[in-house]
Amino acid sequence: MFCYRLNVFASTTLACLLFISQPCLAVDFHAFEFSGGIGQFLSQAPNTGTPGIETWDESNLLTDSETDGAGNFRIAKFNDSIANNYLQIENITSSTVGSRYIVVRMSGWDFYDNVPGEGEEIRFDFLDDDTGNSGSSVTSQVRIDRNTDTGDIELRGTAIGVGSSDISSRATLNTTQTSPFTMVLELNKTSNTYEVFYKDGPNPSQALGAAPISPGRNGNSMRFTVNNNFGSTLDEFFSIDRIALSDTNPLTDLMTLEVDRITGVMTLKNTTGAALSNLRSYSITSEAGALNSANWKSVTDNYDQAPQNGSVDIDGAWSKTSTTAFDLSEGVIGGNGGNLSNNQMVVLSQGSGSWIKSPIEDLEVTLNFDGGITRKANVNFVGNGGKRFVVGDLDFNGSITTSDWTIFNAGAELNLAGLTEAQKYQAGDLNNDGFNDIFDFSIFKNAYVAANGLPAFEALIAGVPEPSTVLLLATGSLLLLGRRRRLQQNFVEIRLDSHIKHEDRNMTCFTKPLAGVAMALAVLFIAGGTTQGAILEEFLFDDPNGTLLADTSNNATPGNMWGEDTVDMSGSSVQNGKYRIQKSNNDFGTNYLDVANVTSGKAWWVAEMSGWNFSSIVGPGEFDAGEPEEIRFAFLNNDGNAQGGSTITAQANIQRNSAGGIELVGRLTTGAPEFGPLPLTLNRTTPFTVVLEIDEDAENYSVYYKDNAGPFTLLGTAPHQSGRDGLAVRFVANNNFGGTGEFFDIDRMYLTNTNPTNVNPDRLTLQVDAASGLMRLINDTSTTFEIDAYTISSSTISGDLNIAGWNSLNDRVPGLDAVDGPDGGTTAGDGVGETWDEAPGSSNKVLAERFLLGKSVFATNRMETLGNAFKVGGDINSLSFQYRNADTGAVVTGNVVPASLGINADFDGDGNVDGRDFLLWQQGATSPPLSAAALAAWKAQYGSGTLQAAAQAVPEPVSVLLIGMGLVGLGCFRTRRLSL
Repeated sequence: MFCYRLNVFASTTLACLLFISQPCLAVDFHAFEFSGGIGQFLSQAPNTGTPGIETWDESNLLTDSETDGAGNFRIAKFNDSIANNYLQIENITSSTVGSRYIVVRMSGWDFYDNVPGEGEEIRFDFLDDDTGNSGSSVTSQVRIDRNTDTGDIELRGTAIGVGSSDISSRATLNTTQTSPFTMVLELNKTSNTYEVFYKDGPNPSQALGAAPISPGRNGNSMRFTVNNNFGSTLDEFFSIDRIALSDTNPLTDLMTLEVDRITGVMTLKNTTGAALSNLRSYSITSEAGALNSANWKSVTDNYDQAPQNGSVDIDGAWSKTSTTAFDLSEGVIGGNGGNLSNNQMVVLSQGSGSWIKSPIEDLEVTLNFDGGITRKANVNFVGNGGKRFVVGDLDFNGSITTSDWTIFNAGAELNLAGLTEAQKYQAGDLNNDGFNDIFDFSIFKNAYVAANGLPAFEALIAGVPEPSTVLLLATGSLLLLGRRRRLQQNFVEIRLDSHIKHEDRNMTCFTKPLAGVAMALAVLFIAGGTTQGAILEEFLFDDPNGTLLADTSNNATPGNMWGEDTVDMSGSSVQNGKYRIQKSNNDFGTNYLDVANVTSGKAWWVAEMSGWNFSSIVGPGEFDAGEPEEIRFAFLNNDGNAQGGSTITAQANIQRNSAGGIELVGRLTTGAPEFGPLPLTLNRTTPFTVVLEIDEDAENYSVYYKDNAGPFTLLGTAPHQSGRDGLAVRFVANNNFGGTGEFFDIDRMYLTNTNPTNVNPDRLTLQVDAASGLMRLINDTSTTFEIDAYTISSSTISGDLNIAGWNSLNDRVPGLDAVDGPDGGTTAGDGVGETWDEAPGSSNKVLAERFLLGKSVFATNRMETLGNAFKVGGDINSLSFQYRNADTGAVVTGNVVPASLGINADFDGDGNVDGRDFLLWQQGATSPPLSAAALAAWKAQYGSGTLQAAAQAVPEPVSVLLIGMGLVGLGCFRTRRLSL
């Protein structure tokens, strides 16, 4: 029997004095008891938490479900559609104190037929949507559903959005449940964490697990979903006797493992309200490998029988059974087992703690007692203001500073093989792809800028005058300060068991069986670099009028059909050779198409519109600012055409804005768009085409558009979340397109592996001279590029780069394009992150540099020589060149072009060809000494590099400079011997 306080306005001073092991709530904000007699629909159930205020907005697909007169809402549903029901709640945001809990108690259920692809589902969500009558932006979710692979009934927790993940554990439940079952979904916006708990009849309460939510999502409404058929026989049912939103977890008999984020110390606490005896074993596990066995303070070594203190087990000799970064386990066979008194605390850490710090908080704890009793403990992380460590905070002090940059860059391009996910994070692998590379730099810099902003380096760059001819002349008589040496930083690698993290991000099961996909689908993208382009999927909408999307013909791959949300797309169909959208509801009409998986190279999804009309009238069913119309085209990381996938890889939206206008944007989440908007008109009768491109090699996406007969134009390019691919296509029509005169006509949609835009954006070029090994970056276009990172890699086994001959941008003195950062000084380039930094893991296989606080602007014809960084005789085709656009954050694959660059006349490797290089030639420091070819190269290249623009104003530098240079002492310069 549960004890509840039913009214948010009721006194909170009552004590819960029922049986001590029984759970009790403090305050219910909303509660539904279903005690109003037989035959009430969900929408008619009174809200005893806020009487007369909020009730459920019920789906018309749930009309066969009603109260049974015994205090239950009994679900009986005779269709395979999704019935979504919504409840408006007080917004749960970062300013909300403590957690909020969705509590659902079932009196029983009985699942019958297992139909492949149509598994029954009961879901309760916190949504980011703030309407109370629609939405699908899941913040966190608890669900009971059928695993259609095994037929098992399972409890699990899921989340959607950038930065979120599913709870890895699942609990297998009874197919027939006759005793009460309670599930609890906790949402905490302080730590951006959700957790799932459950209690099965009289058994101990359990914690299923915890995982992060997307930080940008809140809990603004609740959704209760019933999916697929709960009426395959008259005996199939699912009965709920209570739904509540509370400020307290009603399950109070949970064990607790407390983890201090700051110290890494783990403490096991008996918070069940009673003493526990006969403990036989326990395990602490982490899929991310976040356990440090060296600092584990075990029962075996501290708390069992003498000579230990016996505080856990006075008569048993415990032994460790696992000591890996993934599993710390120990147990006892003899004696009476361990005993934990009520409120007893057992410290399981020593030294610097046994939890490896990172934003990943994935520990799970299982305790096993005599009699087959198992308890999964609640893992409670404390410290750091109640918040997870943010990504990029590598010194774990609660902020992202240049100190974190020093740690991050120390692991750049190093071999991280053998490290666990948590250990790799500490080495700068922020996206868990096994590398600290240019994509991780992009994540770190974005986090740094979000936390600190950037110094005004644009003003610094704008204020630097062009070097004058006077400066060039003066170089012949100045003593040269010692160049900075390249530092190879050591990085200690902790080598442990390998680990692969699996995430199941699919939010629903299949709702419409796939109707015979052609065999060729599986091989369409084999050898992704194919020279022959192909249209892989194509819908021309030349079907008879009234044809639904699910029944339209696929001209390219017959039989591969759309998985259509037929209920929410109602009113939309083929009309006169076009697919006309005229849905008249505020729901998400989501439609999915399975495609050949795009895991490398590029692919393009193209939508050709013939026209549209959006209502200019303000009001429900017309333009409603709270329910703006949207058309979304997306590549998903979810595989297949089952309803519910929403792990977005790339997306383009045609949407209403808050003022009622229409615009095109590139947008991955419900937050701000990555690029755009492009304003469009409310009414259109001429063609408009949108092209969504994914580049899985560069892990970015682009959106192009074509306005009537005009050329294709690039709207923008931005990175997508690392590790995501194009496994399916989603097409969404959201909210009401049934207003006065409203329609949206699509003439054609297709997928291709050939660029349909004929747009080849300008890119930076890496020129490579195979004969001399000389390499240089050059902007040979009319577009200006702002870059803050680059990577050059070679795919050959030993690498065809030459790190010994590399003149990096970091080698320039003074620092190339240096800025003044937050180091307390006023000199640009003298502090951490104020100029280019080499990746310590640079080698003959990869050369990389990053610029934290600034960027280098490559105007037309700017070039920067990288020295003889290519192995003479190597394979230029093995090279790839990537750089990061500082202005957009996009990682772009640049051009690699063979070139005849001759001898590199930057003999001292400072990035400039100037008088100091001539002196090195004069000293005989080049090889061969006093080479006429080297002198000719110096004459030809004089003034190139950073001082290039000023040098162009000096017509005959040689005769003027030789006099001054000859006066300089020969012993003042550090030399680098070059093979010419």
